[in-house]
Amino acid sequence: MHYFCTIAEQGQISRAARLLNMAQPPLSQRLRELEVELGTELFVRQGRSLKITEAGELFYRRAREILRAVEASREEVIRISAQVGPALRIGLSPTCRAQWLARFERMHALFRERQLGLVVGDSSYLESLLQSGQLDAAFMQPPLHPENFAIHRLATSRTVAVVPRRLSALAGQTTLSLRDLSRHPLLLLRRSVGVGSYERLLRAFHEAGLSPNVALYSSDGELLMDLLRQGFAGVAVVPESEAGGLGEDFRVLPIGVELPDYHLSLVCRGVERDSELIGSLLAAWRD
Repeated sequence: MHYFCTIAEQGQISRAARLLNMAQPPLSQRLRELEVELGTELFVRQGRSLKITEAGELFYRRAREILRAVEASREEVIRISAQVGPALRIGLSPTCRAQWLARFERMHALFRERQLGLVVGDSSYLESLLQSGQLDAAFMQPPLHPENFAIHRLATSRTVAVVPRRLSALAGQTTLSLRDLSRHPLLLLRRSVGVGSYERLLRAFHEAGLSPNVALYSSDGELLMDLLRQGFAGVAVVPESEAGGLGEDFRVLPIGVELPDYHLSLVCRGVERDSELIGSLLAAWRD
């Protein structure tokens, strides 16, 4: 399952093999054996890349739950043996990082008697950890399957384009069109599992009869900003909350097409909706 999850997250056998420090042929063989055992294709081959199938997405979610449960059990055994008190287990999506950091001191003051354990991952991953009880709450985008969760919306951030000023043809404009974006390499946010802003943006390009040049997609918006800072000559499409503090070398521009906003939310299991913990986290955020 660990091999399969790594392949799913990397999108290529070759990249997964490098990350796992193993040769590519045996990893491909392991994947074929798993597909034979399950009786279904987990990926569709697209040249050198792999596109996960619907069955593959389901298996990925379940496999991640199992692997995290094993890891949580290991950590619990270590904690018990060390006689450490229970941690408050909080999830954090990278798109919520800046806002959370600004409020950490308040949270520390409110929960001084407890350890804070922070898990950083994209919203799809955090959703699976919440569902399996491995997190108490998470600061994230609303879950793809909201029926079992309580969702407290905290802030909304519009989708914007971050443009290096050296791309003068774009940086001098006040609004960017999809055609403007299609002429430059793009850095995009994408959930590891499920449909989100990435798929909606590609659909908007398709409906406009345009083909975007996606140089890289990632679930970590800060990584995209780092690439621009180190000189990548492209455009990042991110929530406006990710675009603060970039300095005079960049412009943050609206996009002249309706795109979904990012909704920073505090998410917990439905049974915890009115708990003291959730009330305290909301107070720390809003004070």
